[in-house]
Amino acid sequence: MTSPRVSVRNLTKIYKTKRGSHVALDNVSLDIDAGEFVVLLGPSGCGKTTLLRCIAGLEEPDAGEIIIDGKLVFSSEKGVYVPPERRDLSMVFQSYALWPHLSVLDNVVYPLRNTGKSSADASVLAKEALAKVGLGDYSARFPGQLSGGQQQRVALARAIVSGDGLILFDEPLSNLDAKVRERLRLELLSLQSQINFSAVYVTHDQIEALALADRIAVMDVGRIAQVGSPEQIYDYPNSRYVADFIGSANEFAGTVKSVGDVLTVETAIGELEVGNFHSDLVAGQPVWLVVRPEHCSFDGVGEGYNRFSGTLVRTLYLGASRQHFVETAAGELVVTTQTPIAVGEKEPVTIGCAPQRIHAFPREV
Repeated sequence: MTSPRVSVRNLTKIYKTKRGSHVALDNVSLDIDAGEFVVLLGPSGCGKTTLLRCIAGLEEPDAGEIIIDGKLVFSSEKGVYVPPERRDLSMVFQSYALWPHLSVLDNVVYPLRNTGKSSADASVLAKEALAKVGLGDYSARFPGQLSGGQQQRVALARAIVSGDGLILFDEPLSNLDAKVRERLRLELLSLQSQINFSAVYVTHDQIEALALADRIAVMDVGRIAQVGSPEQIYDYPNSRYVADFIGSANEFAGTVKSVGDVLTVETAIGELEVGNFHSDLVAGQPVWLVVRPEHCSFDGVGEGYNRFSGTLVRTLYLGASRQHFVETAAGELVVTTQTPIAVGEKEPVTIGCAPQRIHAFPREV
């Protein structure tokens, strides 16, 4: 097995404020392998940007270690702190960070000035990078003459031109409109496939994370709540927090009745069988049940499905899908379908959910 390109070990970062101390990172560990696209995902204040800045060297942690390509760049125990310019990585910022007085070509050439390459060689490499991001004909223009999406492409070209193959992204697409973001996501995936660079990408956009990542690290108050593939994170969350943060989720309370191959849970909408649950749950224990709206269906459900009744309150047409809000004894639940249903508002409905689509998590009372 090859060593990780980035290895973060037991990293802690504490900010001192007038109101006291704020723990931004709490004993965080994470590896990023060669050619891997890892997304740090979480709400504002969860520590994802602080972790990225610590890897970049823009923040100095209080404890732990960071190793990049086998080189120790930070260690609290050994007193090692390598500055950003000596960490052999590139960074793409939310604000593009382009020099407005330099041409597009000169902006991309800029990081090569101190590498010992001749001006001619640096110009050739910069032009190749611009061609890869679709801006080969824009080298003579200035940043102010480009759209936001084009400026972000210039920033990406500048990041890949150094050839170190490790790029950090700090919410690079958040300033762009939805269609441009979607297009640049596809272009970024294509470029990553061509060049095979390793990436650490910060975002609070769940769709962006699911679309881009090989692995997602979901962060919560300075800690990593779960690391896994997009499918693992979405379909098999390890906590109520992860299930609630990623995508949409219906939640309702229950109490464990029995434990076996499936969990039997007593709820306000009846007795339900649950296929995904912690092995240490016991009879009588309060739990939260979580199920995705698209994992629920109306009528015609298969054998072994959980069934419960409700009243259709309203339907929202969203183009590619429809959201149906149903009032039940456990509260309002949402069911997502791709096609219309033959039920009007205020009419009774039956909802079905497969046991393996329902997750149970411990509930404090």
